[in-house]
Amino acid sequence: MSTAHVRALLDHVAAELPREPWPHWTEGWPREIEAGLLDAAFSARATYGTPTTGVRAVITRWRDHRAGPLDDLAALAAHADEPDGLLAVLNNRQRVPGNYTTKAEAVASAARSLAELGCTTSADLRDDEAQRNAIVGVPGFGIATWECFAMQLGVRTTESHQLVCDFLGEALDLEAPPSTADAEHLVAAAAARLEITPTTFTHAVWRYQRAQRRVAGAR
Repeated sequence: MSTAHVRALLDHVAAELPREPWPHWTEGWPREIEAGLLDAAFSARATYGTPTTGVRAVITRWRDHRAGPLDDLAALAAHADEPDGLLAVLNNRQRVPGNYTTKAEAVASAARSLAELGCTTSADLRDDEAQRNAIVGVPGFGIATWECFAMQLGVRTTESHQLVCDFLGEALDLEAPPSTADAEHLVAAAAARLEITPTTFTHAVWRYQRAQRRVAGAR
């Protein structure tokens, strides 16, 4: 891929997801599995907000409550049987899609299911069937919840990689999405030009593509 390709990609990024109004130019929640799970749950069908509103406000409340690193799902799983305490801490009573339960209760249930598999920290997370099923098996959660959760922790799934490749293909008007090697080169080159990490670039693009899919599905 040439310098011209990188320039075309940057032009597409500037047009479609400019830095200022797009709230997802972050690295997600590396090494903070609790924050990643909360983000995946509370960002579903909700306004992401600013650092003091929306999803990030929920995570801030949990961080203040924990008063320490957010990398142990046992803390959330402890609320699975009695979620009222978690609801009070998070101060958010949003319900999952389908209205099965509150997002807080779903988070606690998912945390317990993952912990029972031995996945309690970010280092334990991987894209395997058992962990994926622990998330999608919670009523109101689905594959999009899993993909978002994995993305927050830097775990690349086949689906998330494909979304990024699709974005690159559209940006460069390619007949087919780029190869894995070309995609990695483009992401790294664009990130360097933007003075961000490849993880931040990938996260922003993935969020954008998910949003575009939702819009297309609503038509």
